[in-house]
Amino acid sequence: MTTETITTLNKEVETFLKERGALRVGFATLETLSGGPPSTDLSYILPEARSAISFALPLDRDMIRRFLAKEIHKEAQDDDFAVNLKSSKLSRELAEWLESKGFKAVGVECNNVYRKEVKGWKKDMPPDLSHRYIAARSGVGSFGWSGNIGIKDYGTAIILGTVVTDAELEATDPIPSEDSFCTGCKLCTKVCSAGFFDPKEKIEVTIGGVTFSYSIRHSKYRCQLVCGGFSGLHPSGKWSTWSPGRFTLPEGDDENKLAGVLVNSVVKYLKWPERRVNGELEGGGYFNMILKEKKILITCGMCQKICFGNKEETRKNYELLTKSGCVLQEPDGNIIVLPPEEAETVYNEFPLKHRKLYC
Repeated sequence: MTTETITTLNKEVETFLKERGALRVGFATLETLSGGPPSTDLSYILPEARSAISFALPLDRDMIRRFLAKEIHKEAQDDDFAVNLKSSKLSRELAEWLESKGFKAVGVECNNVYRKEVKGWKKDMPPDLSHRYIAARSGVGSFGWSGNIGIKDYGTAIILGTVVTDAELEATDPIPSEDSFCTGCKLCTKVCSAGFFDPKEKIEVTIGGVTFSYSIRHSKYRCQLVCGGFSGLHPSGKWSTWSPGRFTLPEGDDENKLAGVLVNSVVKYLKWPERRVNGELEGGGYFNMILKEKKILITCGMCQKICFGNKEETRKNYELLTKSGCVLQEPDGNIIVLPPEEAETVYNEFPLKHRKLYC
C-alpha cells in the first residue's frame, strides 16, 4: 500500500466510526505495540495482523450521576450494557467493512473474554486483547491513576472498542502527559470499597518504546468481591455501592484469606432473594462465564464512573456518592437506600438468618 492509500484508509476508518458515535479513534501497529505485555499481541486475535484500530464510545453522564446518587440503578445499568454491546457490534461492523475491501479483520469483543489457556485465568482474568493498552498507545485516551482510560474534559465515562486487521495503517501518537485528563486527585482510590488501587505506588508498562504508568493494583480478589457485586459497604461505613453485601476484607494481600472471603460471599450471593425495587422484580444483569448460576449486576465501577476529566465535576461526583447512603436488601428482596446510621440499625433488626447472607 502506498502512503497515500494508507492515509486514505485511516481517514475512511475514522469517518466510519465517528459517524456511528465514536468520540475518538486511534491506530496502532505491530511496531508501536512491540515489547508490550502479552495482551498487546495482535497475532493472538489474527495471525496475519498488522494493525489495530481503537475507539471510545460515551456513557450517559447524567445517568452516571443519578447512579452515584443512588437515584436510579437499572436505567444506568442498562445504558452501560447497551454501550458495551454497541462497542462489540461496531467492532464487528467495521471488521465486515474492512473485509468488503479485501482485508482480513476481527472485531474484538468488548469484555468478558479471557485467555483460558493461561494458568489461573479465573483469578487473573487475562483478556484476549487489552483495549486499554491499545487505546493508550494509539492516543484514543490516556491512563488515569486508577488505570482506567480517559479523555480530557470527559474522563473515564467511556467504553473502548478494538478491531484487529491485516490492513497496513498509519499509527497515531499517544497523548502527551501534559494533555492527560487525570488531575492527580486520586479520588478513584477513595471510592474503591475494596482497596484495589494503591494510593501511592505506581507501575510502569512500556509499549512500543513508550512508557505508561498507573496505580499498582492489589489482589484481584478484591476487585472481584466488590465490582462483582458480592459486597459494597465502604470501610468507613458511611456509604456503599449498589450492592447490599457487607463483607469485611482482611488487611494486606493474603491470597488465601481473600479467596476465602470471596468464596464465602459468592456462596451466600447465590442465596440472596431476587432483587426487587418497590416490590417489583428489577431484572437485568448478565451471566458471567465464571459464575453462571446467577446473573451479575453492575453495582460498582465507581473508579470509572467517578471521573469526568474535570477536577470540579469529579469532586461533585465524589460528594454525590459519599452522601448517597447505604443499600440494604430486605428479606422479601426489596432494595432500600438509607443514611448510614439508619441502615446499620435496620440491618441489625433483620432476622439473623437473613443478616448472615450479607456478612
